Amino acid sequence: MMLGTFRRRGSAVIAAIMLGTLALTALPAGAAPFDGARNQFADSRFSNVWTRTDSTTVRGGRSWYWGPSPWYDYAEFYRQGENGLRTVQYFDKARMEINNPADRSGTSQGVTNGLLVKELVSGRMQLGNDPYDVDYRSPADVPVAGNPRNANGSSPGYNAFINVATIDNGYRDPQRLGEKIATTLDRGGNLGQRDDLALPETKIIQYNSVTGHNIPQVFWDFMNLQGKIDTGRVESGPVVDWLFALGLPITDAYWTRAQVGGEEKDVLVQLFERRVLTYVPTNPEGYKVEMGNVGQHYFQWRYAQLGTPWASTEPQLPLLYASDIDTGGKYWEMYAANSSGGGRRITSNTQETVAFSWRRSWDPNQLALLVDSRRSNTKFRQIYELDSVAIANGETSPGAYVRRLSYGDGTPMPPNAPYPGNFPNGTGSDANASYSPDGTKFIFVSDRMGAQELFITNASGNNPIQITGEGCANESPTWSPNGRRIYWVSNCTGNYDVYRADIAYNNDAGWSTDAHLVNVVNLTNNKSDDRFARVSPDGKTMAFASNREGNYEIYTINTDNGGGERRLTVSGTTDDSPTWSADGTKLAFASDRDGDFEIYTMDLSGNNVTQITNNAAQDRWPLWAQ
Repeated sequence: MMLGTFRRRGSAVIAAIMLGTLALTALPAGAAPFDGARNQFADSRFSNVWTRTDSTTVRGGRSWYWGPSPWYDYAEFYRQGENGLRTVQYFDKARMEINNPADRSGTSQGVTNGLLVKELVSGRMQLGNDPYDVDYRSPADVPVAGNPRNANGSSPGYNAFINVATIDNGYRDPQRLGEKIATTLDRGGNLGQRDDLALPETKIIQYNSVTGHNIPQVFWDFMNLQGKIDTGRVESGPVVDWLFALGLPITDAYWTRAQVGGEEKDVLVQLFERRVLTYVPTNPEGYKVEMGNVGQHYFQWRYAQLGTPWASTEPQLPLLYASDIDTGGKYWEMYAANSSGGGRRITSNTQETVAFSWRRSWDPNQLALLVDSRRSNTKFRQIYELDSVAIANGETSPGAYVRRLSYGDGTPMPPNAPYPGNFPNGTGSDANASYSPDGTKFIFVSDRMGAQELFITNASGNNPIQITGEGCANESPTWSPNGRRIYWVSNCTGNYDVYRADIAYNNDAGWSTDAHLVNVVNLTNNKSDDRFARVSPDGKTMAFASNREGNYEIYTINTDNGGGERRLTVSGTTDDSPTWSADGTKLAFASDRDGDFEIYTMDLSGNNVTQITNNAAQDRWPLWAQ
């Protein structure tokens, strides 16, 4: 079966009614980046490290060391990690990591604390243990203190410190023991002098001979603070091991100007490998010295497309579906459901367009949508991305942008088009493109090699890598919310079954993604056709359609072993293309129970079925929160 036919049977269109939370698969302790549980800890070891300093039983009267709670977790590429991945969790002040799940050594039980500041200053994102194994980016122009850049124009970013920082360059400051700090640094990295800021508490009392930097009294006292800690019981002791928490200093301390709330203030800052320390003399006691919001700053730099999860509610998404209502039944266009039973038309290209996955974001302006379309060639489907303006107002609206990501139909590529990688010069269809939860890559289906195989590529579509090769028909890939697994449908056994596999990465950088599948499991493994698989926001349940009773009905199973099967619909007609609501409490699906295909929703019990569209056309392939 070629891609031209599996659009109708194996493709799911993106459906979503205005709901608050969303995601795809769970992490070890129940957290998932987009399912509304992102403030939970992804691993109990992260919780233990946080509790020591920041639990309510011990923190009263002092500033945060990590932040009030975590707000994003994921499996990020790390060359020495399990399958090239490590579990990370972001806090306001830093990022916790587990590089080796089996390591439970030391008081941190194997939890490490990333060298985020070093990466922000240098622009070199670490990919593995080797210090030269990096992905090169521009150094971050994110203010080291105070408000975000749009409300903090004069404050220096991390990039302003590049000429005074020790970043594998041999830079060292001379020892200045006994001096008081009066040196200033502005956004351009220029040094100045303000003698009025040479306060007694800024007297330099330590010199770190390893990196060659001076530490003032006010920061040294904070680094060695004694106080209440929670180690399973409340006791007194060193609040942190400062080398674990901060790393080594990579700059001297400098006075900066920063907009803090509605007021511009003098802020003393010093950059360490892992953290930034700030001192604001006018702050209340206990909050004069604080850890800078390095976790927030790094996230903005690494995941600009994801917005600000620490300050935002869950993404709001419309319910999308495909319909031939305006084309006389000739081809499909994409619509957003509304309360009137009709829909708002999004695409207008005189050829088929069917949506498949969101690039979700906590910034509404960063939402994007991957679609299959025949707009370039009626015989072959290709992958396009619609931006937030096109989604909200239609692709023909002013400012809307539609970006083409694949060129498998043989049409000439413009100079700025994605590099086609190892594809031959023949033609074929590309479809079912599924964004990873972090928006940095996608998996898609292509038959350019003959069979419908799965490929993975970075978000630009450059140099796709084939990850299946059995010569079967593969379709409908979707991700676990932590990025460690994919789920898809394949007919390798002679009928369509639902599969899962772990993704093992050889490389994952801005210019290239190289991966393969391991630990492949057939989750349904029967003689019927099981298709249209989608994973629940908490990652524990799979919804799919099966014809095991003679017609397609909606079922769910557990994702761990394929057990716990439940049948949700008993209509005697075709019910297919299930897709999850953002909070995981409902499914949307397509059904022809009223004589033509319409879009419906229901509870996970199969009850409270609600018809969303109501017309004489064919409405198909919803996608909600994937």
